[in-house]
Amino acid sequence: MKILHTADIHLGITTYGRVDPSTGLNTRLQDFRRAFEFMVEQALAEDVDLFLFCGDAFRNPDPSPTEQTIFAECLQPLTERGIPIVLLVGNHDHPVTFGRASSIDIFRYLEGQARVFRRPEVATIQTKSGPLQLIALPWPVRSLLLSREEFRQKSASEVREVIEQLYVEYVQKAVERLDPSLPTVLAGHFSVQGAELSGSERTSLIAHEPKFTVGQLALPPIDYVALGHIHRHQNLNPDGIPVVYSSSIERVTFREADDPKGFVLVEIQSDGPRKQTRYRFVETPARRFVDLNIDARNSDDPTERILSAIARTPVADAIVRVRYQVDEDQVARVDVRRIREALRTAAHIAGVERTVTPVVRERRTIVERDSSLREALSRYIDQHEKLHPLREQLIEAALVLEARLEAGRLPE
Repeated sequence: MKILHTADIHLGITTYGRVDPSTGLNTRLQDFRRAFEFMVEQALAEDVDLFLFCGDAFRNPDPSPTEQTIFAECLQPLTERGIPIVLLVGNHDHPVTFGRASSIDIFRYLEGQARVFRRPEVATIQTKSGPLQLIALPWPVRSLLLSREEFRQKSASEVREVIEQLYVEYVQKAVERLDPSLPTVLAGHFSVQGAELSGSERTSLIAHEPKFTVGQLALPPIDYVALGHIHRHQNLNPDGIPVVYSSSIERVTFREADDPKGFVLVEIQSDGPRKQTRYRFVETPARRFVDLNIDARNSDDPTERILSAIARTPVADAIVRVRYQVDEDQVARVDVRRIREALRTAAHIAGVERTVTPVVRERRTIVERDSSLREALSRYIDQHEKLHPLREQLIEAALVLEARLEAGRLPE
């Protein structure tokens, strides 16, 4: 059985984009669509049995009609092929107001077999290769899980602990009812302890959101744990049942510049007495982010140093940011116009930012008219750190010279 595992599409992010005059759409919206379409083409080429999406379809729970249309259009080739689609509600999909539909609820009405999971559920998905057992664990929403009065007065930490306990107990009870001979996937949208965060998430993941351990999820007869929420591809259990974050399909910020973006193709073989799970990561044609940091201090021609660094870097069709550092007296010698001209092939110039190192100006030594030579020289040495180790020698030599001058004798 073949499964395409993806998550965190976040359609609708337009940062670093511009309006494409030929379509009227933001260029970043087109980037996300291109990656989405590439992924669906790969699903068709691999003839997958299931398209599994583990949460966060849009940038927020109120996508525009255009964004919802693009999402549906991207999924349409799967429905036309008869490939089942499973969609989990993520934290970005869920509405703030109780009772409102999530941003992906509408896709359950797609032609074909499309399932949207908003609450924990154990389901059997029929595929062309046979049934698949699914434990669906969407984003744990407090209002859906903690309806009893006794939970409403709990602190954020206490609520987190209760939700974690509810999910863990749900998984433990679910695996007891599963058929161990059938391929089985646990799909979730949440954090797992030990996961390495993507750069864009370091400020967005809060302390009180539920977190789970690998051991709480990777329970037999589960064959594969498919996760969303963290944008960096990784397997948290390389020596056992795979516990895998698929990655997001497009970059969001410069903190993700070096992160590969893509999805996961999973194959569960159950022909013999033992089931085997293999998977591989497939990169999408995500827009490159190039972040150039250039130290041009102490350069006779800071502009040329910056241009040389740009020339050594592939910037064509990338979203580029240049940050350069110069000394205070070099500022006027930097030609920003030439720098921007060197970036003309970039898809977008996110910024040309300057950091200036101020010139350290030494303070003048103030000597009173009636100061002695020792006092005057001591003040001078105090303001010149390099002379501190020679203080006594310099003062002694100066006093000897002063004595000889007073005696009318010049040094030999």
